[in-house]
Amino acid sequence: MLNRDLRDILAGIFVSIVGLFFALVGTNYNFGTASRMGPGYMPVVLGWILFILGVLIMIPAFFRKGERIEVHWDSLLAATVSLVVFAFILNTLGVFLSTIISVLIASIPKRMHFGVRGIIAISIAVITCLIFIAGLEMSVSLFPTL
Repeated sequence: MLNRDLRDILAGIFVSIVGLFFALVGTNYNFGTASRMGPGYMPVVLGWILFILGVLIMIPAFFRKGERIEVHWDSLLAATVSLVVFAFILNTLGVFLSTIISVLIASIPKRMHFGVRGIIAISIAVITCLIFIAGLEMSVSLFPTL
């Protein structure tokens, strides 16, 4: 046991820094109004909300005991490799296959049947395609370009 909840203190600091970054960078864009939002509106508003949430995570952590932080290096490495692989293969294989491959790579450290991995990977790929291609209408290919 630690005297302070170091995990939540660090998480609160990280969340606050990310929120502050987006709030400050967003001020470089036109803010607009609530009825006619400019490109800087959402980054600034959400950045400040994120900053406040980070502070609200951090403050109570100073007054309670916490557990030791345990880092799962294999999961961290798999997630990092997964993101890098996704970035490199996205334009070639499209969103659907790139997402499947990335999820399969990210799930390597966890013990599970390959069929379960496949179902999870396909489910996440479908959800990703629905959000980014159908919902947000992003101009990225769904399947490999020939």
